[in-house]
Amino acid sequence: MDRRSLESTAYPGPSAPDARPARGEQGFWTWFLQRISGVLLLFFVLAHGTITHFVPIADVRAGLQEDPVTHEVVERRLAQGAMLAFDFALLGLALYHGLNGIRGILMEWSFTARRKTAVTAVLHSVGLGAFVLGAAGLIAFVL
Repeated sequence: MDRRSLESTAYPGPSAPDARPARGEQGFWTWFLQRISGVLLLFFVLAHGTITHFVPIADVRAGLQEDPVTHEVVERRLAQGAMLAFDFALLGLALYHGLNGIRGILMEWSFTARRKTAVTAVLHSVGLGAFVLGAAGLIAFVL
């Protein structure tokens, strides 16, 4: 067997991980939204950590409250509409980013179009179910 026949039968390897699909190509919007959600998620996680962990510690040190995180503290924070919306956005972003990443990994396998649709439907169902559970947990503090 000569070298050319070995090269033609060899596994071509994965596509370049940073290869961006051209605008209008299939997969562009999932690629683009994955990057946007990652940047937004970074901002939201840092803001969430600051609001829920560092600010309450400052209040404990100032003598305004006894413990940094209690049911009452979280209840007061989520009673503010902006904070509830912020936590809903964080929940949605985290689920979208994570499940879209899993979908991207799974789509690297050579599935048929029918199986790709099924995998996407299952991930959408998991995301919706997880969002409903997370939303119920957030709303439980408000009601």
